[in-house]
Amino acid sequence: MAVINKRFLATATLSITAAAALVACGGGGGATPAATAPAATPGDPIATASTDVATSIGATLIAGASSDEEVYNLAADIGDTWQLILNNKTNTYVIKVLKSQFGLTSTMATAFSKAIAGSIITITSSTGSALNVQIYTRTKTLGGNALVGTKKATVAGTGYTVASTSLLAGNYFFLGATCNVSNGGFADYPSGSFIVAANGTDVTVCDGGIVVNNACAVVPNSGSPAINSKLLKVSKDNATGLLMVKDGAKDFGVLHVSAGDRGPVLMLDRFGFNDENVLRTGVIFAGKAIKLAGTEFNGNFTCSINGIDSASVVVTGTTYAGKNIQRNNNFTGTLLYNKVFSYNGLAAVDLDGAAIAQNTGEALALASGVLPLSSSLAVLSNRDGTLEICRRAS
Repeated sequence: MAVINKRFLATATLSITAAAALVACGGGGGATPAATAPAATPGDPIATASTDVATSIGATLIAGASSDEEVYNLAADIGDTWQLILNNKTNTYVIKVLKSQFGLTSTMATAFSKAIAGSIITITSSTGSALNVQIYTRTKTLGGNALVGTKKATVAGTGYTVASTSLLAGNYFFLGATCNVSNGGFADYPSGSFIVAANGTDVTVCDGGIVVNNACAVVPNSGSPAINSKLLKVSKDNATGLLMVKDGAKDFGVLHVSAGDRGPVLMLDRFGFNDENVLRTGVIFAGKAIKLAGTEFNGNFTCSINGIDSASVVVTGTTYAGKNIQRNNNFTGTLLYNKVFSYNGLAAVDLDGAAIAQNTGEALALASGVLPLSSSLAVLSNRDGTLEICRRAS
């Protein structure tokens, strides 16, 4: 909503075979299962719903080396998988690099400060802007900005891991951004739907389309061309514990799973060689394709791109108001829930589970696609070719 623009289910495609990249791109993540999910605070509907989702998908908290450690798997928008380890006894953190397309290595232990405001914990590095993230305790979701080596990234993460993906079966919407590793070129902003089969291993991607009767289909009344589908496979790497995604024999990325209050939230660190033998990287987010009530995005959010905060936004029902941090200007707008763009991006089409954010006075063709993933996390696909990751700020 900062620089709000681009399309959702309009012209973007997964570009599995194209030599497609963005200004920032995605990677992977993994960890060791720990104890079962924590009990929700009595009377807290968001925490209760998130805990219920965690139970339904078999999610458990990621274990640290000791009871003093808190661990989160991070999807970095440059195309890496990192793991944030917080030691609450020494008040130091380490970012462990699990997968990197840029040759990055894990950080040294660094002091951090902690500020608690209700359900949000802010963790800030003692060394400038090396780490500034918010943890939403009700869903165990993390979002913010981090620096590893010379690479700064916007990250989203989860305190959960799953032993099996079979309980993730269902239909999902996705939004993402990918690019070439070599030069950050040929940007692509995938959107569409996919089906996780009952076995939890087969994933059918509907490139720029939706799921109808358990098969890929075009968006109704949108003028979309025929939809191509792609089969991916998910399996756990026994050595690392990571959920690896494959396109045939080739790497496609690493899957992270969070327990949102609306259902499971999937974060894919996209990396691997495409059919033209070009190494691609990026990040893709997905949530269950279910009808939105129109209040999922309520609250105060901070949106970021490429490791830098881009906007602060206050959402109330179908309206929002915010500030573009980089341009230092204010904006307002309207959220169109359960809508996606037509193929040409000029019309809004009814479709449960997604939304459109349209700034006041802005043509619909310039609006952004929105995917509210949980009460603490949303992503926006902008017309100017950026993917904003928005985390709850209060």
